[in-house]
Amino acid sequence: MLSRSCAELGDRATLSKILSIAEVNSLKALITLSNCLVREPRSAVIGITGPQGVGKSTMISCLIRELSSEGYRVAALLVDPSSPLTGGAVLGNRLRMTDLPRDTFARSIWAEDERSIPLRAVTSLEVLESAGYDFILVETPGAGQVNTGILRVSDVVVVVLMPFLGDEVQVIKAGLMEIGDIYVVNKADVPEADLMYSYVKSLVKDKPVLKVSALYRKNLSELIETIKTELKKRDLKSARVRKRVERRKYLVEESLLELLHQLVREELSLAIGEELLKNPNALTEVLRGLKTRIANRIVEGP
Repeated sequence: MLSRSCAELGDRATLSKILSIAEVNSLKALITLSNCLVREPRSAVIGITGPQGVGKSTMISCLIRELSSEGYRVAALLVDPSSPLTGGAVLGNRLRMTDLPRDTFARSIWAEDERSIPLRAVTSLEVLESAGYDFILVETPGAGQVNTGILRVSDVVVVVLMPFLGDEVQVIKAGLMEIGDIYVVNKADVPEADLMYSYVKSLVKDKPVLKVSALYRKNLSELIETIKTELKKRDLKSARVRKRVERRKYLVEESLLELLHQLVREELSLAIGEELLKNPNALTEVLRGLKTRIANRIVEGP
């Protein structure tokens, strides 16, 4: 499947199968598809992030319809957290996206270890851009102080907020006032939205802040025009080209980390756990042995 020509990425069925392979074995997919990856920006990658429950999925669903009605080809990559106990994920974001346009490509993907953009998601993003979509919308799980990987892979980051998020200190602690290019107060149909809007406006004086109701499709056109304006600014400064370089660095970094994690897990499975409990002094020796064996495996290669 991965040996097919790059042109076949435009076929939806083929693209779905390739992404399924990439999710299971991202490293193999990257090596095989490296010739298909873009040399310059082809898609506008828009990151949609924010706390849980603010309506990110509904927002993306509405943006897809609006952009598609303007003639753009749109893809959506929806990242859901997986269970730390079972490893399973509901991948329920798609349930909120009914009746999408026929030419839209939407795919859910899971993230573990509290990472907002794991390797399989970056790989899928690279494949989707190679397929030539005009816009790629990337939804992350609920954002916090550490889940900021969306910055490294998106051209524009939209932070979605809403009223009733808690006190002002909690909003600041979430780290959301630093990672966004555009701030959106969703659920603008409730009176409390004006207070939230004023508060966010006071914190991000030099960035666009909009009130939107995804449920009632209010001010979505204004949001899209703001996104396009931000994209034009980045094109003038070649910022989107630099973002692709940063994304490739992130891709290599995540690839190496995944390889190292796999080697560490395999070597640890051979370690004697009870001995470490009964004899803590053996910890230094175990660590030294693990480093040596892992280094030897890396040098030897596959």
